Amino acid sequence: MNEVFSYPMTQSELLLNHYATISWTLGMLALGTVWGIFFRYGNFKYGIDLGCLFKTALIIISTTLALGLPLMYNTKFFAQHGHEGDKLTLSNDALLYESRQGKQKTIKYAEIQRIYKEPVTFNPPKTYYIVALVDSLRVDSLGVKETLPNFDQFLQKLSEKSNRKIERAL
Repeated sequence: MNEVFSYPMTQSELLLNHYATISWTLGMLALGTVWGIFFRYGNFKYGIDLGCLFKTALIIISTTLALGLPLMYNTKFFAQHGHEGDKLTLSNDALLYESRQGKQKTIKYAEIQRIYKEPVTFNPPKTYYIVALVDSLRVDSLGVKETLPNFDQFLQKLSEKSNRKIERAL
């Protein structure tokens, strides 16, 4: 009998599919605004003075923020919402993973070598990794976040079916 576990969707599908493009566009609009203000109100003279240093620092800081803040936001957004709408199915002989976009991954229980919790989490929620040795040369893995409803039940059933102990970090 198949048991299905799925992540709830707390964000709109439009945002989940295009968050990187949206945040990058907003960052570039902010940068364009600063450059527009710089060129509109800048007093350009040849030579070095304190105003030139201030304007240069303003442009460097605004460029760093326009490029860095979307990247930081995207990393946190993916950590918190990247798996929303994904589905995990425990069948009789394999673990089936289907992403929100329709990509599928199958890991047979006999191939699972290790189930472990990541030792350090920089962007919560914590992730447990399922590592499988597909053949003698190829390794496949799957990350499962603690935000999965009935997460403990999923790990327990997976551990029973694969005969692998769950390694939890301190």
